[in-house]
Amino acid sequence: MIEYKTKTALVIDDYPNMRSAFRTALAAFGLTKVDMAATAAEALGRVKNTRYDIIISDYNLGESRDGQQLLEEMRHLGLIGLETVYLMVTAESLYEKVVAAAELAPDDYLIKPFNADIMRSRLDGILAKKEAFAQTYRNFDRGEMEAALAGCDELMKTQPKYLVDAMRFKGEVLVAMGRFEEASELYNEIVRLRAVPWARLGLARTLHLRNKSGEAERMLEDLVIQYPELIPGHDLLADVQIAQDKYQQAQVSLQRGVSTSGKSILRQRRLGEVAYHNGDLNTAESAFDATVQKGKYSIFLAPNDFANLSRVYIEQGETSDAMRVIQDNRKLLQESDEGKLVSSVMMGLAHSRNGNAAEAERHMKDALKMKQLGAAGKPELLLDMAEGCLKAGLADEAAALVGEVARNAHDSERLLAKAKSIYNDAGKAEVAQDVIKQATEHVVRLSKEGALLAQRGDLISATRQLFQAAKEAPRNPRVLMNAAWVAMRLVEQDPSQSHELAQVRLLLDDAAYLAPDHPRLGGLQTKLRSVEAALGIKSASPRKRTGQLNGR
Repeated sequence: MIEYKTKTALVIDDYPNMRSAFRTALAAFGLTKVDMAATAAEALGRVKNTRYDIIISDYNLGESRDGQQLLEEMRHLGLIGLETVYLMVTAESLYEKVVAAAELAPDDYLIKPFNADIMRSRLDGILAKKEAFAQTYRNFDRGEMEAALAGCDELMKTQPKYLVDAMRFKGEVLVAMGRFEEASELYNEIVRLRAVPWARLGLARTLHLRNKSGEAERMLEDLVIQYPELIPGHDLLADVQIAQDKYQQAQVSLQRGVSTSGKSILRQRRLGEVAYHNGDLNTAESAFDATVQKGKYSIFLAPNDFANLSRVYIEQGETSDAMRVIQDNRKLLQESDEGKLVSSVMMGLAHSRNGNAAEAERHMKDALKMKQLGAAGKPELLLDMAEGCLKAGLADEAAALVGEVARNAHDSERLLAKAKSIYNDAGKAEVAQDVIKQATEHVVRLSKEGALLAQRGDLISATRQLFQAAKEAPRNPRVLMNAAWVAMRLVEQDPSQSHELAQVRLLLDDAAYLAPDHPRLGGLQTKLRSVEAALGIKSASPRKRTGQLNGR
């Protein structure tokens, strides 16, 4: 029996009568600690301040966000853990297709009309499972992966009714730990028992993470043909195709995903980026515009989304539309330093394309001041800024910006090619080579020397070299992770160097901010916890994503 009197609940519905009905129904079986929210924004505010055992949300929440988007935002922000029940309620019989297409599904859903007995039956089942998995979920949320893995094995042995659930979660734990081959074996075992879509998707993901992208692509192509509503399959297929430099095919995969479920601004943004890479500016414009329009009430909307849309308009020669994007959203952009930087850069670039040199220079100088005060921007925005500076006669400033991008992306052919094109268009192709060479050669040399020293066993010198490389290229996740890996090897070899683990933690936090889905990241984070545990050091929780790096 579930002790409902000890539980807390949040009910989210835009109709007061429905909120009252839920409160009454929950009270009937002992749950009296119930808070109410009429909108997604109000719900987020409550969840930020209170931990709830149960969240019941209507799917349709008015004009802003629906219950599915709200769930994804809460998970993304880390506001609700795996132990929290999320029950969706909807009058739409087609919701089954919505949840099948979702990246993050609720624990269950109810189709209106229903009675209190049905709701209690569903909650009983969900809460019983949550209680069985509670310690395993806590271990996972705390980053104690070995304990979470052991918990899954214990559940598989002792809770036969949850066998498949435990196997599924074990696969997720193994992937988070970077143990991709073991995860592949597990998913293969599940597929042999029953070829359920999620197991086939998990197997394809682990193949991709093991650099077997061709095999993963073939598996995913079959999967999305059989289950076209499986949107994560289209997304993963695009990732696999991009890893093989198949950008045209990736665009097709993303377009199929968007045509099935176009509400996700993350997917719209990804489609815009791939279409832009392919030179398909019409599709890029449509996708970036959808990102901005659908993201008006979403926490996923970022200042760079406005830069993306404005940039496409500029390249299409529609500078008035580019300016309109910035001017119509000026209030929102002024709320952050990055937004202010985007506003100045894109307005300056539009004026430059219009031949208004004085205004272009004014905006670029404003952007340079903001950057000196600490405003950060995406590499593409910095290259836009470099183009504007070059056209305004600010050659030294342009070179500094291109140099910064090159240092942090010395292994990105796409960004380096864009940097060279800026100088080519200005008739200064030879300058680009010098700027990029001067910017990258020291970081490249430090990285190579560090790797060679590590191979020779001189881990102290290797760590020193790679830490310096990370300092000079603080936005290059590959450089950060290489430095962290060698430093951990040093501490394992010589525990007296354990003070270096504080820097390792900062490096991995920044790598997680820059590349949260990088295949090496989970394994390195698990390695850090293992090294700390061996030395009796209490592991710190990963740093919350605040939008800024640690500022080394």
